[in-house]
Parts: sequence; C-alpha cells; structure tokens
Amino acid sequence: MTRQGPAGLTVEALCEAGERTRGSFYHHFADHDAFVADLMQAWKQRHTLDIAEKALAETGEQRAQTLSRLANSADHALERAVRQYAQANPVARAIVREVDDLRTGFVAGLYRDQGLDPDLAEDIARIEYAAFVGCQIVWPDMPAEERMALDRRFAGLVARALGTADKS
Repeated sequence: MTRQGPAGLTVEALCEAGERTRGSFYHHFADHDAFVADLMQAWKQRHTLDIAEKALAETGEQRAQTLSRLANSADHALERAVRQYAQANPVARAIVREVDDLRTGFVAGLYRDQGLDPDLAEDIARIEYAAFVGCQIVWPDMPAEERMALDRRFAGLVARALGTADKS
C-alpha cells in the first residue's frame, strides 16, 4: 500500500506479488472487500489498539509519554497511504473513522484522568489529533523526535491555557 498505493491492492496485483492464483485469493477471502476489511483491521490493531495497550500499561505522566513516543514512531507513510486509500474505498473509510474515534477517545480519556471537564477534554483531544494527522501530511519527513517535541509543546500550551502549568 505504501509503495504502490491503491493499485497495489487489486486482486491481480496481490496475486502477482504473492505468486498465487486468483483462486487462492478467493479461497482465503470471500471478495476484495473482505480482504480490505482484514487488512484495515490489522492496521487498526497494530497502529491503534496495540499502541493504546502499551500506553495503558503505564501510569500517570508515563502514559501520555509512551503514547506520544509510540504514535510518533509509527509508520507515517503507511498512515498517509491508508488515509488516501480510505478516500475512495468505503470499507477502509469506515475503519479509518473507527480508528479516529478510538484515538481521540483515548486521548480525551488521558485529559479526563488529569481532571479536565469531559467536554473540554474531548475538544482538546480532537484538536491535538487533527494536528497530529495534519503534521503527517504537511511535514511527511519530520523526524519522530520533532513530532514528540511538538506534542510536548502542545501539552504545555494546554496546561498554560488551563492555568495548570508549573509556575516555578
């Protein structure tokens, strides 16, 4: 998907790349939509659920730091390719929407755990997530360390705006 885009996900391209027949493809998948659903579920698991699970294993501030480190170290070229593919494929689009809701909900939960009002936590999480996705598109070659620095700056801005920043 990252190298060839949607053209690499046709049944023909997949069979050629895997040196398999169309019959073999249809032995494993009812149709192309079933393949796309499985592919997208695997992406959701690795790039969202697994990351959230690792972050949840931490406590306090470590939770947000682990989330930032893992999310910013993920394969952003794949993330962009998935989002581009979802623009034209309704199966992929539905799963991307699920992932976006899961991710913003998780971040909002981190803010609620810090004592923020639930509505404010949701708004801040949506803005932060939109910035995260936007950075992947606007600055695709930005190193993970720079993205994590932006995350820290955003968290600092939120804390200052809420009057909870360290005043030392």
